[in-house]
Amino acid sequence: MHDKWIILVAGVSTVFVALVGLIFLVNLLKLIFGTRPQKVRKGLAPLPEIHSPAVAPKPVDSKKSDAKAGLSREIVAAIAVAISEASGIPASQFRIASITPAEEGFNTPVWGRIERFTRK
Repeated sequence: MHDKWIILVAGVSTVFVALVGLIFLVNLLKLIFGTRPQKVRKGLAPLPEIHSPAVAPKPVDSKKSDAKAGLSREIVAAIAVAISEASGIPASQFRIASITPAEEGFNTPVWGRIERFTRK
């Protein structure tokens, strides 16, 4: 009966002795190596102007960029509606800057491809 209490007290006391030893070791190393000197800053960094005029993006000729990508206006509109529905943001709140086609082939792992083909 007394053996399990002795084992418990010995285990708990070992943990506390080890923690006190670690505290002593950390404080000793702090005394040996000291603290780093603090950097003295001469002043605060200047803040950027809050009301600085924003640079307006250059207008892009949508007919040329759509034709270059090989996309019709209907496809661009469908992509915009899909983004709007998926994100919950109205289509008037965002702008599609560019649309680039994905690389050839699948960009999904094997388990994703199998799941697409087995779904009915």
